[in-house]
Amino acid sequence: MKRVMNREQGEFGIGSLIIFIAMIIVSAVTAVVLIQVSYQLQQQAEDTGNLAIQDVSTGFKIISIGGYRYNNEWGTTAPYHDQIDWVDIKVSLIPGSPAVDLRDVIIEVSDGQNSVDLVFNSSVSFDGGANPQGGSGVFGMRVIRDLPPQTLSQYTITTGDIVALSFNATANSLDLLPQTYLSIKIIPKHGVSTLQQITTPSVYISRYVELM
Repeated sequence: MKRVMNREQGEFGIGSLIIFIAMIIVSAVTAVVLIQVSYQLQQQAEDTGNLAIQDVSTGFKIISIGGYRYNNEWGTTAPYHDQIDWVDIKVSLIPGSPAVDLRDVIIEVSDGQNSVDLVFNSSVSFDGGANPQGGSGVFGMRVIRDLPPQTLSQYTITTGDIVALSFNATANSLDLLPQTYLSIKIIPKHGVSTLQQITTPSVYISRYVELM
């Protein structure tokens, strides 16, 4: 009887060892999977956090908005148009904003009747002449201040830089007569959109009209 009992105890001990080893293997595999999942979740959380920070901190600050009227006939002293033909938006970046590539920016403009989305085009320029040129659906950039590292030659605005974003209102079917609603929204690729809603003055006296 004693030999039988010893044999049964030995068999029971080997089975327990096998089960114990199997549990260790399963636990190790489970631990590896959990570590991998935790790492992926950590990376995803960091990426999401970085995007959230970028979205909150990136954006434009509007310094001023002005409008220009030009003559009915080029090179003459004819009266200026009774509506604003060209809009000039002087902007800089909000504090703490990373650099912004103007080629990724969209300007949404509306006069209450028509709305147009403008994209950057380096060929659009405004030199202050009496008959500025500019096509539909586009806006241009005029450098006012380019601080080091001076990236505006690559159309990238950094902290401290000041540029004027200009577009031809007439070419974009915007009737900016006196006492007209004007909405301008500057939308960067990432970050906060900047919205400015104004009403044009009741009377246009000079060629340049200050809007904001």
